[in-house]
Amino acid sequence: MKKSVITVSVHMDYKTLREFSMFDTFVLKKHWIRPAVFGAIFLIFAVVCFAAAGKEQNWLLGTVMLLIGLGMPAVYVGMFLSGVKGQAKKLKLPRKVYTLTFSKSGVHISNDLKPEEQVDLEWQKIPAAFRCRNAIYLYAAPTRAFILPDGQGDASPDELWAMMEKHLRKGRARNRR
Repeated sequence: MKKSVITVSVHMDYKTLREFSMFDTFVLKKHWIRPAVFGAIFLIFAVVCFAAAGKEQNWLLGTVMLLIGLGMPAVYVGMFLSGVKGQAKKLKLPRKVYTLTFSKSGVHISNDLKPEEQVDLEWQKIPAAFRCRNAIYLYAAPTRAFILPDGQGDASPDELWAMMEKHLRKGRARNRR
């Protein structure tokens, strides 16, 4: 049964916020590249140090460079996840955060965290929507997204995704599952 109006009341938790943050930062914005390049450079230097035989200091310097090459990217990801956890605590998750109503005319958004003016988005002005493993990420602007976890709407995730594919401009609905 196809619905003409679908309402999604989003109850956010830390796990959902973390999955979105990882997708947005590391997959969409590709912020994994700099730490990876940094780590690769130090790993190459470590291999060069280990390959240069003859002096005992080469092993020490190679070990230090290896630790830096592996440690700094790990610290980067750890600090990122720590920031996400802090944001979840600040938002006092889990709780209801917003409600989106999808219809032929567009998307109606109401904030459930604080009193704000409700927003209506036209389908043609929505830059992108991504269907991932456990949620749909609807980008209202390049820097503002709404997380729609599966099973929180009054229709199935497949029906909601079909509506988005139908109404969004061609190429704006991207299935990443």
